[in-house]
This record gives sequence, C-alpha cells and structure tokens, in this order.
Amino acid sequence: MSFLPPGAYKPAVDHWGSFQKLSKRLPEGSLAVVDKTVVGFHPGLIPALEARNPRAIVQITGGERAKNFASLEKVLSESLSLPRSGTLVVVGGGTLGDVATVAAHLLKRGVRLVQVPTTLLAAVDSSLGGKGAVDLTLRGRVVKNPVGVFHYADESWICPELFTSLSEDQHREGAIEAWKMVVCLDGPLFRRYMRKAPALDKLVKDARRLKESVCSQDPYEQTGLRRVLNFGHSFGHVLESLSRFKLSHGDAVGLGMLCALDVGRAMGVTPEKVATQVEEALKQGPGVLGRDRIASLIRRTPLGDVVELLAADKKAGKSGELRMILLTAIGSFEILDVSEATWRNLWPAWKQGIRP
Repeated sequence: MSFLPPGAYKPAVDHWGSFQKLSKRLPEGSLAVVDKTVVGFHPGLIPALEARNPRAIVQITGGERAKNFASLEKVLSESLSLPRSGTLVVVGGGTLGDVATVAAHLLKRGVRLVQVPTTLLAAVDSSLGGKGAVDLTLRGRVVKNPVGVFHYADESWICPELFTSLSEDQHREGAIEAWKMVVCLDGPLFRRYMRKAPALDKLVKDARRLKESVCSQDPYEQTGLRRVLNFGHSFGHVLESLSRFKLSHGDAVGLGMLCALDVGRAMGVTPEKVATQVEEALKQGPGVLGRDRIASLIRRTPLGDVVELLAADKKAGKSGELRMILLTAIGSFEILDVSEATWRNLWPAWKQGIRP
C-alpha cells in the first residue's frame, strides 16, 4: 500500500449503518473524541467504543465555543501515546469534527481519521472534504477558521439513528447547506427538489456526492473550483460573528446566500429571475430565515466592524478584496471580486430587512 502524507487527498469512503455495527470497524487502541451532549441522547455510544479498548475517550461539549485551542490541547494531551499508525475517531457535529481534524493532522505528524457526523449539517458538509480549523478572537470578536489544516478522513460512518435526536432547527440548517450545493452545482436536481422534497437519506447522499465531486477536482482550494462551496459564507460568517454565534452556522449561510443573491443582482451577474426563484426555493424548501433576522443583527453594527470581519475572512483575495461566489444561473456560478461600495449600497435595505 502506498504511503499518503498527512493532508493528502483521499476519496470519500462512506459506510452507512448503525453505530453499534460500524464501531466494530474501529481498530483497538484508538482515540475517540465524542460530543458530550450526543452521549446524553445516545447512551449506547460509549459502551460501543469501550468494547474496542480505546486508549482514551475524550468528551467535549460541541458548539462554536468548543472550537478553540483549549479543546485542541485537551485532545492532544490525551493522545500522546497514540502511534502514528493509530486512529482518531470523532463522533460529533461540525465544530468537534473541525477540532479533531486539526488534532489528527498534528498528532505524530498525522494519524488516521474517522468521521462520524451526528448532525445533518456535519453529514452533508463539514465531515467531508478534509478541512479542519479553530477560531481566534480579534478585538473581542470571534473570527471563524483562520487557523486550520487539510486532513482527509480515511472513512466516514453515516448512522441515521444519530439524527433522530436533532431539533427542527438543526434539521433546517443541515438542509440549507445541502440545498446550497444543489443550487450551485446541479440545476436538474434543483428542479427535481422543487417538484418533490427529498427524503433525508437522499438529501445526505446527494450533498455528499456533489461536494466530493468538487473536492476531488480541487482538494486544496487551489484551482478556484472548490470556492463554490463558500456560496453564502462571506456575509454568513459576518452575521454569525455579529450574533456572537447565537445564530447557527447553517442559518447564517442561508441568510448569507440571500446577501449573495443581492450582490449578484447589483453587479448584473445574477439574473433577477434566478435570484427570485432561488430565494423562494430556499424559503419553501429548507426554510431559510427571513430578512428581518439580517436586520436585527446589523441594525446597530458599525460598518467598520463589518469591513474588519470581511478582511479577516480566509476567503478574501491576496490584497484583502472581498471575493464572492455569485450565481449566473441555477447550477452555475462565477467567482468575482466585490467592491466595498457595492455591498455598502445594499446595506440600507439589509438594515431594514427588505430586498434591495
């Protein structure tokens, strides 16, 4: 078997089934990182992991507050005895998956990683594609994902029973991310979704297929293709930060997509008909939050704070320019630099919660 260096692209390998069954795939002596909240909903997780004689089971409460260097250090300190041939399995949502991905990359300069997403959002997005990161605080505000790595999972376990404890809000934010990929990458599938909403397992499989098709062609975001996955993220991350992460990531991306549609229309890139159809689909399909939520978050925000957050975002261009994914049609897009004047002109309407 050829040796792949840490961070090397690995095709997605998905296994569907119960956690009890799939846990038997875990090598003995592995390290497990588990969301403490998920354990409360699914008490069978720990016994299944303990049956594999792990070196340690690290329990951390997931959420954006866990995505920091303190959590990373906790994982690393529990795993010093793990050999380079060892395996780290992470059972949790996107934030815990991010921390564990960074840890797997750093441990002994790279160990095997198994992703077990426990949220719909993680299943359709963050558990696939090799990216892991932690947040930093800049002048009292949290900046998302400025410190990170690429470290592709060796395999992922998709356990539908883990999704049964999710709230309606958690289902919505995962569905928003899945629809994001369909809107940008697959026009015919979008039209099928409009005729009939997909079942949960199909939504997950479609989203993972679309994301994998992008990541396989641009595993390290070097050709520009993979940037399509950031549709809605530029202003989505701003709104998320301004809410001090009371606004969930999926909901923030949904609102960020509305902002991106407005920017595209203002620049003459996104046709009016396309913007209207997509916004209506996001409302009727996954149920994106209303524009009044944007207004409530930015109404008293100094524009200087927004400029600073956009400049700190990892998606900015080399000279700090705002680089956004803008739809040209359903299923196609362009990556364009957006001037500050363009989005500033939209700001008054956004503050009022209306479509510019």
